[in-house]
Amino acid sequence: MSGSDLSPSDLRYLAGAKPVEENKKALAKSLADRIVAADQHIQNDMYGSRYEFNILSEYGYTDIALKAVTQTGLPGYVHRITQGATSLWEQWTDRLSVNHHYRSSVATWFYQSLAGIKPTSTAYESLRIRPFIPSAAVNSRVPKDTQDTDPSPATLSHVSVSIDTVRGKVCSEWHRRPDGRIDLTVTVPYNTEAEIWVPTQNKPVTASRGVAFVRDDTFGGAVRPGY
Repeated sequence: MSGSDLSPSDLRYLAGAKPVEENKKALAKSLADRIVAADQHIQNDMYGSRYEFNILSEYGYTDIALKAVTQTGLPGYVHRITQGATSLWEQWTDRLSVNHHYRSSVATWFYQSLAGIKPTSTAYESLRIRPFIPSAAVNSRVPKDTQDTDPSPATLSHVSVSIDTVRGKVCSEWHRRPDGRIDLTVTVPYNTEAEIWVPTQNKPVTASRGVAFVRDDTFGGAVRPGY
């Protein structure tokens, strides 16, 4: 990403351009606007799909990302499933290669953004858990066929992810309470340093005993406490 605030020796330096962070925000908004304009359908290409979902969550568009993932019709994962897919096909409309993973980044988004697990150093020596909690009602079941276009919209209420790393198992699980608060449970190997960024939903936080507050920061368009 280019910007005028980079060192002139950096190949991404561009005199007179906006700073890098402003350009990133503009890109995320452009991605979100394209999806909304396409009736909540995915609009990335085979290369952009690697980054799009995580970018959307990082800049406050998790609802739009989740709508695109769960939307019926073309193009989309739900339509592919109604066509009988049990793997990732090369194209949205037909089979060709039926083991084609350039759109598998959606699975990465599940654990890196919805569950919030990301390494912050090599081999998970340190990591960050920062789940993004969607608030929009989306399709909550797989349609029976392509004519079934109203698959019970509901708000995502539970995410549970575990990853086996070289240092041990990392887990992130959250549940949505009736009052809107989020119960977040995290498991980190004893030899791993972790940051936990709590999705407060603008409500008070009750932390486990022995957990120390570090600072507040802004992620995904919301201020969060870090522990």
